[in-house]
Amino acid sequence: MSQPAAPRSIWRLLLRLARWADAPAILTGKAVSWLFLPLIAIIVVDAISRKFLRRLDFVVANDLHGFFNSPVFQDAEWHLHTIIFMGAIGFAYTRNAHVRLDLFRGRLGVRGRLIVELAGGVLLLTPFLAIFCYYGWDFFYLAWEKNEGSPVVIGIGARWFIKFFIFLGPALLLLSAIAMMLRVVVRLFGPSALTDATGTGPIADAGYSAYT
Repeated sequence: MSQPAAPRSIWRLLLRLARWADAPAILTGKAVSWLFLPLIAIIVVDAISRKFLRRLDFVVANDLHGFFNSPVFQDAEWHLHTIIFMGAIGFAYTRNAHVRLDLFRGRLGVRGRLIVELAGGVLLLTPFLAIFCYYGWDFFYLAWEKNEGSPVVIGIGARWFIKFFIFLGPALLLLSAIAMMLRVVVRLFGPSALTDATGTGPIADAGYSAYT
């Protein structure tokens, strides 16, 4: 016997909410992935400059070695690392790319693994991220209020900008976690016809790896 249309529409609404919740993390993750290109370029230029160019006689004679050992390069490397990492952690969760190292999950059945995912999200991941976001916002706001700059005079200023990502990353991961929990709820308690639509196959599969 098929389920009534109204209850089924509720489950579809939860899946729609899940898509809305993790959409910012997906968009941000795809956007920051392009920053690998300038990051690689900056690292290469910085390494060559510090190792070779700043030792050239012409550079030393004209007092240009400071330019080829500029703190801006080092600041830019760390800033881009932060933006990429913090911008991608939520996206990684939507792709089930975070490593799970629990001892019991592999011994459970499909339903047991889904329950572990849901319980871990509700009891551990969500509270941790909520606290992280709370203090991360304070961390950013203090830097913005004081217009915190680089400790090096010629470094990159406006430290509040990079510290904003310390709040943004966990916030995006929190939205991704909420989205995944909604999908797991539909998989556990909703109609079997929506199983594939939940996208929880990787969670239910004990041997799944995002890297194979």
